Amino acid sequence: MQSRRPLKPPRLDRLAFTLIELLVVIAIIAVLVGLLLPAVQKVRDAAARVQCQNNLKQWGVALHNYHDARGMFPPPRPSALDPVTNVWWSDRMTSGYAVFTFPLSYPVSTDNVGGGSTLCLPYIEQGNLFKTMEAATPATLNTSFQSFLSTGTKLLVCPSDPFATGLPSPGPALTSYLGVTGNDERDGSDATNGVFAVHSRSASPRKPVRLTLITDGTSNTVVVGERPPTRDQRFGWWAQSDTDNILAHPNRDVTRDWTDMCNGNEYYRRDVPTNPASACHYWSLHAGGANWLLADGSVRFVSYSAALTIEKMASIGGGEVVNPE
Repeated sequence: MQSRRPLKPPRLDRLAFTLIELLVVIAIIAVLVGLLLPAVQKVRDAAARVQCQNNLKQWGVALHNYHDARGMFPPPRPSALDPVTNVWWSDRMTSGYAVFTFPLSYPVSTDNVGGGSTLCLPYIEQGNLFKTMEAATPATLNTSFQSFLSTGTKLLVCPSDPFATGLPSPGPALTSYLGVTGNDERDGSDATNGVFAVHSRSASPRKPVRLTLITDGTSNTVVVGERPPTRDQRFGWWAQSDTDNILAHPNRDVTRDWTDMCNGNEYYRRDVPTNPASACHYWSLHAGGANWLLADGSVRFVSYSAALTIEKMASIGGGEVVNPE
């Protein structure tokens, strides 16, 4: 009988990477991540830019539906006068978020608060929010308005700005989109030749802007542009008026309480939201430019190098020759 050979014990050698091999693998992974991150960021930026364009298109539809129903575009400011003080209600809405004082006898409506964004709410399926101010009484106006001001919608903010959608509550809901008042602002006087042209603070409300008045052509006239809200929440309140959701281009305002920020000659250019002066001009968090809503309802991305073109497109009947970018 043949004897069996004893079996060899299994090898207990540990199969492992050497230190050099690990370093090589880590280096390769780091290179791949470095190559992929910019591509991923570009995809995210492109998606945010497209979503921002969709937001503006929705506002374009709302503005045209408002125009169809009323025969004009919405006013940029509250259109009513306070009968007690004979002051525009837009001027009464600038005393701060915490406290507002109004004559108790005054009837409350959406003509007393907000601006163009407020009046368009029913046309972007936000009719219930609109009614919260319609249903307010003089006695409940402070509470109603603070609640109204704190309520926003995704259509108000550019998705490239995480700050605009991530504010702690309670606090003012912010907006990235501002109506264009025109390009004829001179040393603090309100621009009067844009779609959201404003009235004088000592005269009657401005004349309604209708499509038939846009003689420069609806495809050559900007209606709404981008501007991120400031990080200190001083500007960008969606339900306010003036520098919160309307702006001239160029902005030459040097006479208001923000003279410490604006130099009276603000143009379309790149900025950063931590700079208080970023509230003084149109710009965006997209790379290289911003989205603009035109009077025909289309949306165009315009680079900062075309600031002069945007200035020409800010008026509704200036007769400027606009060269497509």
